[in-house]
Amino acid sequence: METKYNSVKRILKKNIFLTGFMGSGKTSVGKVLANYLKVDFFDTDELIVQEQGMSVNEIFTRYGENYFRSRETEALKTLGNRSPGTCVISTGGGAVLREENFLLMKKNGLIVYLDVSAEEAWRRIKNNHDRPLLKVDNPCKVMRELLQERRPFYQKADLTINSSGKTVVEIAQEIFYEVIARTGQ
Repeated sequence: METKYNSVKRILKKNIFLTGFMGSGKTSVGKVLANYLKVDFFDTDELIVQEQGMSVNEIFTRYGENYFRSRETEALKTLGNRSPGTCVISTGGGAVLREENFLLMKKNGLIVYLDVSAEEAWRRIKNNHDRPLLKVDNPCKVMRELLQERRPFYQKADLTINSSGKTVVEIAQEIFYEVIARTGQ
């Protein structure tokens, strides 16, 4: 028996790349969205951690941000070889800073930007001490500055979803219905 989800999987023409600032909900939303679409879910940060055998924090400390960004590019290249319409991919918050990464995502998928205010992102992640870019005296200020710097890159996405004040399920449903609308269903 064919379900609504089976129909979606067949008509999903591209993979979905979730971008956005730390705390925007990319990983949590990605898992729920992949479940709705009945496709695989990948998190580039998790793939890098598995490959390197150390946390993102450790990678940043030992090798630096540029090394991490290079691993991110390699992960996106690998994921780009997956069949179109078979997965949802959560990217690191800085993945869009490299033009090569953006082009890889654009070529192989629909880019969805989860927009969140710096204040909302801070509220969501302030108790998570595994954020290497926030190991500073005034992390909230740094978040505002980073978000301001990155927002123009995020805004190049195919679709923008405001994630502030919404639950993970609400955000995933909004993306799901937008994807259905774009495929003519």
